[in-house]
Amino acid sequence: MSLYQQPAKQQTQGLALAIQVFQLAVLMIGVAGVFVTLGRKDAILDRQDRDITELRAIASDLVKSQVLGAANDSKHGESLQAVAVRLDRLEARR
Repeated sequence: MSLYQQPAKQQTQGLALAIQVFQLAVLMIGVAGVFVTLGRKDAILDRQDRDITELRAIASDLVKSQVLGAANDSKHGESLQAVAVRLDRLEARR
């Protein structure tokens, strides 16, 4: 009994050890995959945060330029209106 059953018992133990090692490897690969996925998502969020900050700055600059353009248009309008009044006076003097 001991000579014939000993190798079968060792084979069973070896197979169990191999399965445990395989399970550990699969578990480690799974955990590494989770960390890689989280790292990618963090990188994407960081990039989007930078893009949103840049877009916010661009929008702010556009609003400032529109306000300045409207102010300049107003000044030009007043200047043109003053010139038109002066031309009307000159024509009225004829």
